[in-house]
Amino acid sequence: MKVCIPKSDAKVSRHFGKAPEFAFYTVEEGKVTCTEFVPNPGREKGQVPHLIIEHQATHVVAAAIGPQAVGIFHEKSIEVYPDAIGMVDTILERFLKGELKPAVNKSQTPCAGDNICGVKNN
Repeated sequence: MKVCIPKSDAKVSRHFGKAPEFAFYTVEEGKVTCTEFVPNPGREKGQVPHLIIEHQATHVVAAAIGPQAVGIFHEKSIEVYPDAIGMVDTILERFLKGELKPAVNKSQTPCAGDNICGVKNN
């Protein structure tokens, strides 16, 4: 499996699309065998989900992630685990232990930043 976590320094980024970089963890038999850090390609529509798909992630673990991104990932059979707040290492460990719950559908995900559940803040 390949797990993607949006990060800002050592923490899970509070907003998926605005993360400075994405960490990709290849996991075999419950152990991380490879780690790769990839900078955010930008906020142009679809670029971030395309990056995740291109890197063949099977799971996305994030704090806040919008329903559109979740829908794209579900279409590609990528599981999404929202509401993951904290240090990346701790969140990855909790994910590997099965302590995080996946989003069942795109309407279950939180929104953050400028896009609060589809409403633009002024």
